[in-house]
Amino acid sequence: MSRGHLVLEHAIDQLKKGSQYRRDPDEDLDDLCDSIRRVGVLNPPAVTEDYVIITGNRRVAAMERIGMRVTPIWVVPGVSDKLSYVLAIRDEQTLHKALKPLEQAELYEELKGLYAEDAERRDAATRFGAEDREQHINSSSAEDGGADSAPPRKNVNDGKARVQAARAVTGRDSRTMLEQINQLKHIAADDTEDPYVRQHAAEALLEINEDRKVNGRYQAVKTRQHLAHLTRAAEHPDTPEAARSAAVAELRGLSGIDSPAETMKESGLALARVREIQKAATNETSLGWKDVDPLLREKHAIRKLVDLLRREHGWWDRYDPAEFGKYADDEQWDLVTTYITSASSFLDQAQAARDTAQGQGSEVPEESVDAADE
Repeated sequence: MSRGHLVLEHAIDQLKKGSQYRRDPDEDLDDLCDSIRRVGVLNPPAVTEDYVIITGNRRVAAMERIGMRVTPIWVVPGVSDKLSYVLAIRDEQTLHKALKPLEQAELYEELKGLYAEDAERRDAATRFGAEDREQHINSSSAEDGGADSAPPRKNVNDGKARVQAARAVTGRDSRTMLEQINQLKHIAADDTEDPYVRQHAAEALLEINEDRKVNGRYQAVKTRQHLAHLTRAAEHPDTPEAARSAAVAELRGLSGIDSPAETMKESGLALARVREIQKAATNETSLGWKDVDPLLREKHAIRKLVDLLRREHGWWDRYDPAEFGKYADDEQWDLVTTYITSASSFLDQAQAARDTAQGQGSEVPEESVDAADE
């Protein structure tokens, strides 16, 4: 480091580990440990004035592994704000060992927010209290129409922040690739998504981390996501008839498209159209429905349950019970056991209530029978 001062001995256990974007900081330390044993620490770790590690996490890990208690350190002033700190970590973790795509995307996401916040602070500093400058901007805008055509400040800062963050992480304007990776991460973690879509997104992320090929996999996952939402709209019992018919027609129209990029685009547009129809139809029928149907609450609860089961249906065929028996930990085993036993108890109670209702001569609604059979 070109700034700061050297401390020859500082207790390793008093150093603080900061943000980590690398998933495997402690891997492949054997050679580093051997080097430190032979020649010592040639490049001391750099820390903030609060002793938070900026560079040298792997060196500190290696020293801890071989039992060292003290290390020389560089104390670097002026790295107190979050942006400076994250950029310093970026230098350490990108210049010495290339980050994997998922690690790059995580670092990009944080830097993007920090760059945008930094730009907002600088904008605020020039706006507030700068009356002459504000008058100049207003008069210039009135003459050339610039204010009418300019996008909002926040959007400008966000766009610039994306470019800055991408260049900081990869050295080029790779924001599209990094945004796609983060979208895939969001899909894979979203419990409301179709299980097949989530699984496809998770598998795509694992493959991307190995070969760095993003766009084709992103298109495939987004297409599957759009089709899953369209299929749900076409099959869900709560979907208004107009939206249901539109979803069926849109799915039929998408079947002849060959290009992956075109399929992603058109399926997204189709989903947007169906949602507009669904929104309009829902607004038309929402008023007064509870008065017309006194069992609306019960029917809605049953539909929600059946929809949940439909999304998860067949999970027992998609996973290998032998592997689960061998490798599941105690918490995972208890979760599945509770799921099975509680579901069995639920069904026994539901069957008893069904038998009682039928014995009293009350008919089970046809709609409920159909839903249960699914």
